[in-house]
Amino acid sequence: MVRNRKLQDLFQLLISLLALVVVIQVLQVYFFRWDLTSEKRYSLSDNTKNLVSNLNKDLYFEVYLSGDLPPGFTNLQKACLEMIDEFSSYSNVNISYALINPNDIANPQKRKELFDQLVSRGLQPINLQEKTTDGSLNQKLVVPGIIVHDREKETSVHLLKSVAGLSSDQNLNHSIEELEFELTSAIRVLQDIIPKEIAFLTGHGELGEFEVADFTASLLQRYQVKRIPAEAINMQPNRYAALVIAQPREKFSEADKYHIDQYVMNGGSVLWLVDEVLASMDSLVTQESTMAFYQPLNMEDQLFRYGVRINPDLVLDVQSQLIPVQTALAGQQAKFTPAPWYYSPLLVAPDTHPITRKLNVIKAEFANSIDFVGDNKQIKKQVLLASSEYTRLEKVPKPISLDIVNQKMKASDFPAGPKNIAVLLEGVFPSVFQNRIWKGIQKNDFKTESVPTKMIVISDGDIIKNRVRGVGSNRQIEALGYDRYSKSTYGNRNFLLNCVDYLCDDNGWMELRSREVKLRMLNKTKIRSERLFWQLVNVLVPLILLLIFGLIRFYIRKRKFAS
Repeated sequence: MVRNRKLQDLFQLLISLLALVVVIQVLQVYFFRWDLTSEKRYSLSDNTKNLVSNLNKDLYFEVYLSGDLPPGFTNLQKACLEMIDEFSSYSNVNISYALINPNDIANPQKRKELFDQLVSRGLQPINLQEKTTDGSLNQKLVVPGIIVHDREKETSVHLLKSVAGLSSDQNLNHSIEELEFELTSAIRVLQDIIPKEIAFLTGHGELGEFEVADFTASLLQRYQVKRIPAEAINMQPNRYAALVIAQPREKFSEADKYHIDQYVMNGGSVLWLVDEVLASMDSLVTQESTMAFYQPLNMEDQLFRYGVRINPDLVLDVQSQLIPVQTALAGQQAKFTPAPWYYSPLLVAPDTHPITRKLNVIKAEFANSIDFVGDNKQIKKQVLLASSEYTRLEKVPKPISLDIVNQKMKASDFPAGPKNIAVLLEGVFPSVFQNRIWKGIQKNDFKTESVPTKMIVISDGDIIKNRVRGVGSNRQIEALGYDRYSKSTYGNRNFLLNCVDYLCDDNGWMELRSREVKLRMLNKTKIRSERLFWQLVNVLVPLILLLIFGLIRFYIRKRKFAS
């Protein structure tokens, strides 16, 4: 009987080993994973899986977020490495990474050279302050970034997001949310043999190349950028992925309107940055007041046909930029005090759309209000940026004076409510030349209705304009959105980059920016008040359970052998 039991046990063991081998072979052929998190934080999108499974070159990630890091940065590093491992699991090529800590270099000069080299390659070190055990502050340079290679070229990824108004924990959590979008964007930059082309329209007094230099430099990391007249838009069909019209100051001819219209009809996307009111802050530098007046551009009917109207007014907002104002009395030493400049609204980007999710406030200047018009069911309309609840509209012509900062304003002085500053239009657009008689219409190629496409209309050209100081070889370009008074940088650049990415996105990549990873924070009040209780629970409960298990096992064994 004992021999039969041994044979039976041996047979069961062999069956178990055979089943294990079969399971291993099946798992090698059929790959799958289970993500049990509620927000599916460990699941890649279908777009990402398709991207990494069709790569044609090996990828190598230099991860510089390394070393002795605070817990939040450690979580970001862990999430980044897990994401790269996920890429490798679905990829048909070799994807590898290396953790590099620049602070491991003992020689200060060589360490500084490495940091300088990383800055030149597109990464930005940050200075972290940590409290030591003796209460003093310890400063450390950390590089929260990655450089991605495909053995021929490289691109950099800055991992850490910094959104004003969010805590450090929330910013780190937002950085984790953006990981898949940022890393796949870098991979797509490396994989695209011929990047898409973005065209800046010229010929109507638009902003010059130096006035949009900062934004252009950001675009060049992902796209090719051209400056073209209207007649060149349609010379090569579908050549330009998006058209940027940056603050034109001269009227559009019917021919130019026709070229733009047919570009839209053929599926082209347009980023309109248009002012209907001529007003300039530069005029107030040399004089105390200036005149704002209506300056139509002969494209009002075109935008109206597409579904929007830019109004000839100025938006004043309580939530506005601060500027220094001379408050010293005559004969006293100059004293400057910050005061609100209502003509420069600070627009809070809502979290309701991938373009605007988790952005710093965007600075506008002499913006106009936008109304939706028409009831075309084929066009989906959405507000991207709007003023605050406390807004006032001023019709033009209107003198603008710096004296407004000295006026005591009340909430009742701003009764207009939120006004649209940037809107998104998506769908099938009618041609502005439909049912018109105009000699320039080319009947053979003329389209009266567009294929599904999209456009963004912003009623302020200054949103894209960077400040230029000096001339010639002494010319200096300030960062887009930089405020020299507060020394802060607003979210203009990121907002506009998201706009262009969305207009050029035919595969839904921007939806990755909508990913949400819930930040489940501990209740610090309960931690302090119930600390001793939970310490006792964690220490005593396992011991009690172990004791109960031991007693039950002892009782079962005693009954078994007693019988």
